[in-house]
Amino acid sequence: MAGRGGFVIVITGPGRSGTTFLALLYRELGFDPKGEWNPNRNAGLEAKIFSQANMELASALGTVATPRRGPRSSRILLRLRKRSTKWLPASVGGRVNVVLGRLMFRRSTLDLVDWSRLDAVVAEHGERLKALAQRTEVVKDPQFCWTLQAWLASGASISAVVLALRPLESMVESRIRARMIPEEGGEWAKNNFAYGIGLAMAAVSEYRVPVTILRFPDFLDGPRELYACLPLPEDRTWDEFRNAFDRVHDATLVHDRR
Repeated sequence: MAGRGGFVIVITGPGRSGTTFLALLYRELGFDPKGEWNPNRNAGLEAKIFSQANMELASALGTVATPRRGPRSSRILLRLRKRSTKWLPASVGGRVNVVLGRLMFRRSTLDLVDWSRLDAVVAEHGERLKALAQRTEVVKDPQFCWTLQAWLASGASISAVVLALRPLESMVESRIRARMIPEEGGEWAKNNFAYGIGLAMAAVSEYRVPVTILRFPDFLDGPRELYACLPLPEDRTWDEFRNAFDRVHDATLVHDRR
């Protein structure tokens, strides 16, 4: 894929599935996703301009990667959770956050895509998406699972998708450990992850976009195989790739090898 220029490689997956490692690897190879690192979650590198666009797209399509919309009560609970974390002492705010989280995930319903909105969403956001796709060579965001259809329908220049996956239960437990969702959100998260994977696969199939599917953490055990299949904006030698891989690989961060 060397030398094509002016295109985007999308790194995605439902989250907690190795997408951050891949973003770090691309950055070490000289293709910076331009996002910030979140030390509290050992994750990050989602460029804000892309994650914000994806949040807006998901909302416009009627679906989300996290329960940010839906019944008015859910939106109120989300605001209360944010404020309790910000304004209350840590010991109190943490307990309040847990209780509110349980209330938010009381029902395991999903916000499904409203396909009747797709044409209007593309008409409204399409030019912006095409312009954004010219801004960087590599971008990482789990939300692409839910929004990739809109990007591709708009004609955005996405030349390859790297889809990182792991067992659904592992992704759920990782999010619970990182305090991204409460234990009560496990069923909702599992269903939502499976739905997002299906949306992403449907999009790349419909628009004939090359997709590389990587199973985490298995791909960490085979850097040579990863080198052979990972799409790169420009060629890198095996030595360059292996050195970059070794710099970002930290086996202590893998808590589940199912």
